[in-house]
Amino acid sequence: MAFWLWIAVLLVVAGLVAALFSRIRVRVRYSRSGHLDQLVVVIQAVYGLFQYQVILPSIVIRGWNVVYREKREDNLAGHKQKQKKRMINRGTILRYVRAYRVLLMSTNKFRRWVRQTAKKVECTRWRLDFRVGTGDAPSTAVVTGLLWAVSGCASGVAGQYLTLKTEPHGRVTPNYSSAEFTVIWEADFRIRVISALGAVMKLGTNTIRFGKAIRAWRSWLTAPKEA
Repeated sequence: MAFWLWIAVLLVVAGLVAALFSRIRVRVRYSRSGHLDQLVVVIQAVYGLFQYQVILPSIVIRGWNVVYREKREDNLAGHKQKQKKRMINRGTILRYVRAYRVLLMSTNKFRRWVRQTAKKVECTRWRLDFRVGTGDAPSTAVVTGLLWAVSGCASGVAGQYLTLKTEPHGRVTPNYSSAEFTVIWEADFRIRVISALGAVMKLGTNTIRFGKAIRAWRSWLTAPKEA
């Protein structure tokens, strides 16, 4: 009996160690073609045992407001949420700004923690493609050059804040025959579970106003209101 108990304990310990050294993987795909935007985010953890997916099949900009539809799904409970329509407006942005300011005041060296945590995130895939046309050849050439600069700056910023484990790829294709603007961004990120837990523990030890910080994080993580 004791022998099988020790075997069970060892299996549990081995499973926990394996889980701690597994990676959380995030795959992001954003595309825009004409007036249609789409965003897909897939999160996997513990060797694929946990998977969570968020799909924004449509994103529409109305004045200063961003209206989007959202679908969520996870494989643990087999739960699928009904498609919801949400809106990011001025109030949503102000809520995020206030929450960020509270975190700055409630957490010691918060910006430094963010930079250190971001550096633990590895980017294993980065691709940014544009296809653009204005209907006029000279202006199309100018916009093409500007987009090459945007593409280079985006990959440069990613390399500064994240740990790149891949060579960024991308292209800008001019369309001289008609007006068009298409963009596709695909990226894969990963971080070890033990690194993520270590970052959370460090955040906790750096927090000097715990109650205010908790309320700020709740406000930050609360989804925009339904439209």
